[in-house]
Amino acid sequence: MPSIKTLPFAALGLVVVLAACGRKPAAPPQAPVAVSKAAPASPAMARPLAFDQSDEAAKVALRLPAEIANHPALHALLYDRETAGLKTFAAKAQADRKASDGKFPWRPYARQSQWFLVADTPPLVGLRALWFEDTGGAHPNHGGSSLVWDDAARREVQPKALFRPNADMSVLDKAICDAVAQAKTHREGAVPFSAMFACPKWNQTVVVLAPSTIPGKIGGLTVLIDPYVVGPYAEGDYEVVVPLSAFQTLLAPAYAAAFGGAPKSPGNPDGTLSVRMDVVK
Repeated sequence: MPSIKTLPFAALGLVVVLAACGRKPAAPPQAPVAVSKAAPASPAMARPLAFDQSDEAAKVALRLPAEIANHPALHALLYDRETAGLKTFAAKAQADRKASDGKFPWRPYARQSQWFLVADTPPLVGLRALWFEDTGGAHPNHGGSSLVWDDAARREVQPKALFRPNADMSVLDKAICDAVAQAKTHREGAVPFSAMFACPKWNQTVVVLAPSTIPGKIGGLTVLIDPYVVGPYAEGDYEVVVPLSAFQTLLAPAYAAAFGGAPKSPGNPDGTLSVRMDVVK
């Protein structure tokens, strides 16, 4: 994994209470619900690992891990999708700037995404991302994203494809809920679950493949939960690790052999993130 630096934007956001916001954070760009196939990328079509665009209206940036170059079709799909979203964001910033009444100095918008390779276990490749966005609100917004890739089929698969169609997913729901509840006990100021901030369902979270203690296997799931989902914005986001033993019986036969052992890392006790974004200046 590449070197990681402190993410000041998230720290800044944690001092702002929910009442000061007045809105929920913008959701990260979502992958298509249906399984999508990517056309093979030829060497001439090789994508870069970074994208930067800056003008008077906005600054956007993308960083991809070097290891993604080993999977050209995945590289092409992710780079093209992410840059398209960033260009759309920049165009919206330009339109907002032109439409502003000029009463206040324009503060340029900003958006950045950074992806990390977290698992490369044939046939599955797993990536996770951190994204940050500032559109001039009470505080910047941030969150996580993930992507699961079937390298043998050369296609993206949605997390639900990892599980049997008739699987009782309440088992995974409970494992996630228990892990978050435990993490809350280690986080100062964390609010208990309530009608406003209830335990999330597994498909309301960002699911990431977690490497195993057994080389070449996936040992569990890293679950990312954005701010506002299980607590106020000031409480921050959560990252919890669910071991394979908690959901192994739910796995689809097509992918069950890729899993084994236990998670290589249990995560931080208070559920804070295990990676940080390299901030583009």
